[in-house]
Amino acid sequence: MPRPAKGARLWYDKKSGLWYIRDGTTKRGTGCSLAERESAEERLKEYIGEKYQPPSDSRPSRLRVEDILTFYAREIAPGQRSDTTSYAIERLLSWWQGKFLSDVKRSSCQDYVSFRTAQSIRQAKKAKEPKLVSAETARRELTVLRAAINAYHAETPLDALPVVTLPQASDARPDWLRRDQAARLLWATRKAESKDAGRALRRLILIGLYTGTRSGAMRRLGWVPNTLGGYIDVDAGVIHRRGDDEQETKKRRPTVRIPDRLMGFLKRWRKEDMAAKPPIAFVIHYRGSPVDKQRKAWASARDAAGLGKEVTPHILRHTAATWLMLAGAEIWDAAHYLGMSPKMLEDVYGHHSPEYQKSIAATVGRKR
Repeated sequence: MPRPAKGARLWYDKKSGLWYIRDGTTKRGTGCSLAERESAEERLKEYIGEKYQPPSDSRPSRLRVEDILTFYAREIAPGQRSDTTSYAIERLLSWWQGKFLSDVKRSSCQDYVSFRTAQSIRQAKKAKEPKLVSAETARRELTVLRAAINAYHAETPLDALPVVTLPQASDARPDWLRRDQAARLLWATRKAESKDAGRALRRLILIGLYTGTRSGAMRRLGWVPNTLGGYIDVDAGVIHRRGDDEQETKKRRPTVRIPDRLMGFLKRWRKEDMAAKPPIAFVIHYRGSPVDKQRKAWASARDAAGLGKEVTPHILRHTAATWLMLAGAEIWDAAHYLGMSPKMLEDVYGHHSPEYQKSIAATVGRKR
């Protein structure tokens, strides 16, 4: 019985000192040296795209994992508007390439987690000590593999559906800030080394605490309608968290009314930005330009506020939801305001409500 082909892959030729693409009897040069591995991977990705044919087999032993991931990347992922799916697929391919769906089992999933957690994080090159990929990251990547297999199975039912075994989820991060912690965080932005970065972060924190808007959506907010995201209409008193050209996703961004406590800040900020030469169009900006990420500013303010490294910008959304529940807000109203389902709000934050189990607690110990 002939040995099954390994599929398209990179092969390093020591004699020429270059990376090649090997695919059965095909051998194609990439023109990339040993140190140019990332560029060679891009050439391999282009090659796979050129020869792509949608798989149609129903036998896991005949379907390669890379074919399923390519199917998912081309047919399903583009409609999800996710920035992380393509990165996860790229990382999955680095280990699963050449393997078949029948190889997806508990032991191989555990091997993948071990493989990923032994690698350093690319974005942390400047760190004094190398930071390794977390098991939680590997878990999220495996959920993409599971989604790809299920999507293919829905299109072409498999004879046997492989089970993707996920590592245990990590402990939840602190889910909300007390008011004194939020105050310390805001105060720390005034002490930032860069006044412009501190000002931008202060705007993000205040909008996040009062509206619960996701950090990515906040950074794309403008004072007028724009192509990048939503905008704040101070005169009408509403925040359009989603741009007109943006599709709605599972992470809903409904239009909401501006809270009274936030209105004064927004009016002052808009006045400052419109008076600039030229006027500044974006609410959260660094010297007039929109801000993509605020990692350094956030880390500096978080440390100055005495908060742990596990506290991320997403805690602002958790805090807004918790404060709404503590204030006794109605579940449906709060859920629509935050852009989440009433069930999620009740399940995750409902215990903070003063009405939580109130009727039950009142009956405990009473005589019939």
